[in-house]
Amino acid sequence: MKRIVCVASFALMFALMASADAVVPFPTAGDAYCSATNGCGTIPAGGSTGFQWTAGDYVDSAIFVLPTNSVTDLNADWTFQDVLGGGNTETWNVYVNGVNVASTILPDCGYCGSDFTVTGTATFSDIAPVSGGYQISLVLQNTVPFAGGSVAWLDGGTTTLSYATPEPGSILLLGTMLVGVAGALKRRLA
Repeated sequence: MKRIVCVASFALMFALMASADAVVPFPTAGDAYCSATNGCGTIPAGGSTGFQWTAGDYVDSAIFVLPTNSVTDLNADWTFQDVLGGGNTETWNVYVNGVNVASTILPDCGYCGSDFTVTGTATFSDIAPVSGGYQISLVLQNTVPFAGGSVAWLDGGTTTLSYATPEPGSILLLGTMLVGVAGALKRRLA
């Protein structure tokens, strides 16, 4: 009976977990990028990456330290300048600590040069911190042919990372359960 109560208490505690969100700047000023044809650097304030059109081009965030042991969701709000044309698109994979969590396809806009926004949410299995935190990366998966256009990621993007936090009631439940288990052990040992 005591084992059932203990297991039920743990199950109830995990059912009472809430979600918390951390809004972090990405892509934004200071983030590193590399373009096989336009070189590497950091995004300047109010600026953008170099134009990118070669597979392997990337943008990396700084490492974000969050008060959690895992993240489970990513919500994107990223802006890019689109100069793709001739029927070409770019496929970008989204990584959190090196784990591929999503991809997005940036469209042919007829060489328009307009700014567009990538928005959306990706839900994934728990990803633990690496080097004490979390890093977000965008990596281009395809090479656009010569004269097919390119894109540049703009400063000012935001990314929301979600993680579980215990509800105050579940912490109280855990404390009460531990006091009960300690009392049962004391009686058994006496």
